[in-house]
Amino acid sequence: MIKTEYDRFQLKDGRIVIFDELKEHDLPKLIEVFNSVIEEGIYFHRNEGLPDLEAATQWYQNHIKAGLFYLAARVDGELAGGATIEPGPGKASHVAYFGIYLKRQFRIMGIGTRLIKRIIEIARQKGFEMIKLTVFSSNRQAFRLYQKFGFQEAGRIKDGVKFLDGTYADEVVMVLKLKT
Repeated sequence: MIKTEYDRFQLKDGRIVIFDELKEHDLPKLIEVFNSVIEEGIYFHRNEGLPDLEAATQWYQNHIKAGLFYLAARVDGELAGGATIEPGPGKASHVAYFGIYLKRQFRIMGIGTRLIKRIIEIARQKGFEMIKLTVFSSNRQAFRLYQKFGFQEAGRIKDGVKFLDGTYADEVVMVLKLKT
């Protein structure tokens, strides 16, 4: 099976990063990577990860059917994370719902920035008119990065997120208009 590469670049330490589409055979590794980010407890709404391959397969198949595009990031062949866009339902089908995550040891290397750049290009190619995301106000680094790409705050729910330690953060909705 030939995989389509969406990007290939070298990190400062010499490792090679490749962006390609996530496939069903990647799911066992996806569980490990995804759950490691969930366990950090500070980036996702979810408190629980994917429990097993059956749950991951069900999630994957349901979202692929709904139009999910999953851009996987691999560092020297190891799944490091990814970015997704998925069309909204019905009257929101022109909106790509965006998500991104990277395993801790692959952050602050430029991978996330390149993932966002590529996923925006892919959303445009797929004809989306807008990208929508949610970020916690406590995640200042991500918030600034999204702003750098032109995302604008569209709404905020004060204390919309309560962390396991009892602290709160605002839930911030951001959008990037692709069609002017």
